[in-house]
Amino acid sequence: MPTTFTLFEILIIIGLTQGLITSVLLLTAKENPQSKKILGMTVLIFCIANCRVLLHSSGLWNNENFRYFPVGMELLLPPMVYLYVLSLTKTNFVFNKKYMWHFIPGLLYACYDIVLYILTLGKQTMQAKGLLSQQLYFNQLNLIEDYLIIILTLIYVVLGYKRISAYLTWLKQFKQYKTFPIYGWLKSLIYWSMVLGSLLMINQLMDAFSMAMDIKNYRWRFFNLFLAFVTYYLGFMGYKKDGLKVHVSKTKLESLAKKLNKSQGQDTEKLLLEKLDKESVYLDATITLKSLATDIGVTAESLSLVVNQKFEMGFRDLINTYRVKHIKKLLSTNSNHSILDMALDSGFNSQASFYRAFKKFEGMSPKAYLALLS
Repeated sequence: MPTTFTLFEILIIIGLTQGLITSVLLLTAKENPQSKKILGMTVLIFCIANCRVLLHSSGLWNNENFRYFPVGMELLLPPMVYLYVLSLTKTNFVFNKKYMWHFIPGLLYACYDIVLYILTLGKQTMQAKGLLSQQLYFNQLNLIEDYLIIILTLIYVVLGYKRISAYLTWLKQFKQYKTFPIYGWLKSLIYWSMVLGSLLMINQLMDAFSMAMDIKNYRWRFFNLFLAFVTYYLGFMGYKKDGLKVHVSKTKLESLAKKLNKSQGQDTEKLLLEKLDKESVYLDATITLKSLATDIGVTAESLSLVVNQKFEMGFRDLINTYRVKHIKKLLSTNSNHSILDMALDSGFNSQASFYRAFKKFEGMSPKAYLALLS
């Protein structure tokens, strides 16, 4: 009896066709930076993984030739998306062996699915296939896989968000950063990832607490359709509209940043040291990165970049190191002032914050330091 497809399945098939075409275009494009290749592989893996939805929904899973067909690629998707983010945000990104460990869970499950399918092909009945799958712990491993997908999705969403946020912060050193194609592209990735992650969590929680079970299939069908739309949309946009522009934008920005770092970075560092060494701005308890940047005449992002690169620490730690040095001078003069008064005079707003900073940079408490002086 020929298989008939519902509207949902027809939409999935259309999406799969578009996804396969998009992935081929991305992988074979003439202007093919590594980010495009990774995006193409991501779309291709999603197409393969989405075949599982089609197999179960259409009933093909009950056909002896398609039972246990190896299309379980979901565990490969979270690290692939994260790898794509790295290719966009990391300077001179090159995929090498050190990234392979991200794919170990997905590859292990893919190998298991292939082995299971090959072994079950030799069984003549569905009952024999089911018995063999039970012996190979198919149901238990599937359940573990479902939880792993959720865990890995959360982990890589957080990692990707941190990576994109850091890159967007770096972009802010340029006045017109919002007009750059890569800025809009990364914002889109954050937005769609958060929407998809939220829908996934809602569905999983509703399943866990047995909520709205009468519409469970409709919930997951909507999620699968929406996920397919977002994946193919981003893949198409990555190829047609934004892919090359984003890559060129990233390359130009990195080149421009190097020039800025050499010229403006040296000037900013000089002005910063003058403020610290000659004007002792660290004594002001209300000083902030933004206020000092304004005083120097640069953006807060530029000043933060110089502090991180030249001093290898954050702005607050840099200020506190100067304050601790100032207090050490006061302590060595045998002043009659209390340690709290010295801390407040040096720019700390409390004794607790002073003690933490002193111990962090000197490796001992102020009292232990005083004992060494006496």
